[in-house]
Amino acid sequence: MLFEIHPTPEEFEFFLRSSSRQVETGSSSRVVRHLLANCKACRESLVEIGWGGERLDRLFHLPWSGASPVEVAAVPAAANAISYDRAFAAANQALADFLASDQPVETSPQELLAEIAALSADEQVHALQQDKRFAVPQFVRFLIDQSHAARYEDPEKMLYLADLARYAAEACAPESTGSAARLADLRTRAWGHFGNSLRVRGQLAEAQQALATAESYCKTGTGDPLLRARLLEQRASLCYFQRHFEPAMELADEAGAIYREIGDTHRLASSLVHKAIACLYGGDAEQAVRILNGAIPMIDQEDDPHLLLAACHNLIRCYIDLDKPEQALSLYFKSRDLYKEFKDTLILMRASWQEGQLLRELGHLRAAETSLLRARKGFLQRGLVYEVAVVSLDLSTVYVKLSDAEKLRHTVAETMPIFRSLRVGRDALASLLQLQQMADQEHQALALIQLLSERLQKLSHRHLLK
Repeated sequence: MLFEIHPTPEEFEFFLRSSSRQVETGSSSRVVRHLLANCKACRESLVEIGWGGERLDRLFHLPWSGASPVEVAAVPAAANAISYDRAFAAANQALADFLASDQPVETSPQELLAEIAALSADEQVHALQQDKRFAVPQFVRFLIDQSHAARYEDPEKMLYLADLARYAAEACAPESTGSAARLADLRTRAWGHFGNSLRVRGQLAEAQQALATAESYCKTGTGDPLLRARLLEQRASLCYFQRHFEPAMELADEAGAIYREIGDTHRLASSLVHKAIACLYGGDAEQAVRILNGAIPMIDQEDDPHLLLAACHNLIRCYIDLDKPEQALSLYFKSRDLYKEFKDTLILMRASWQEGQLLRELGHLRAAETSLLRARKGFLQRGLVYEVAVVSLDLSTVYVKLSDAEKLRHTVAETMPIFRSLRVGRDALASLLQLQQMADQEHQALALIQLLSERLQKLSHRHLLK
């Protein structure tokens, strides 16, 4: 009698596409029960709407039951009858985890943040660990969202808020999220974002440890495919910062496969941008161009204008590397309004930096100098020494092309302490000193600048937009 009422295709689609599983309880119950019991009619219906076979098996793996739908289907009929109650119990557990609600809170996340911000660093940690008012998922998610919003404007603030979120998530109890699996999801998100924030700040070893912690929590969570895919993208970002380009592309592909399976075109585009960046800085700019040109039409500009900007920014970089400055400049001018939409000064500085590179490649050297000096000043004021070092080398290229020995010497002298702070090595410092005397030796000077640029690239890729 139970299976006389089958879920509709619309109910299946809504349930399977929803990462939060916030759907009507009766409808959800039918979906979960029919899937776990391997209802033949529903299997046929799912195949017809594109949710059959491996796609469904991968997406709807229920970790609580210890068996996937494929394994359930392989059980003989007699054994299946014996384990029928266990399958329904797993279904009910899955449904409870998906639909569990956070406990209500009396104090708003905004008020909690204002209270915690007034404390010293040690007092903040103590309060997060001991005061249960802060150990609520609403506060954790608020901190993550605020941290993410600061990623371009203030990377230090991004890391500070991510650190608070990590402590708050660890202090949460299963009762606060509604289930142990949902708590594991919350901690996955907090540690994943903390790791990503460490990467943005250039703390790569610490970022790797944080993402490993997130991965361990993810294995005990609800199996939310979007959460898993996001963690894969964060690991991909770390990999190409570490110059591990092949693993970065593999992780981006894995995330993309999940997005493709659940029909999320916009997030699929995000995974493609990650893959393109790995291709670009792995030395395959042509492949990166193909990937980015395929990703850009998928991006929802209204939903995520930053992603569109990142795709265009890196496509411009591709054209520069491919010695196609006219195409790069054309795309840059088409993207200028997009850059101006953001009030993030860091994005505007990167735009000025890229503009200077383009103008230099096109031979407009004085205009290039103006743009690069503006970018360098902004990075210096923010203490972004890696960016200052790279822009200084771009400026040095301009002065070599202009045969301006005085400005070249002055730029190198200002850059020397920056190089020392980056611990580039004595040979790189010696090469930088040698550059001071080479304003009238363009070929040799440009080769030396290229060598120094390659040394810097091995330290970080923080100039990427993503």
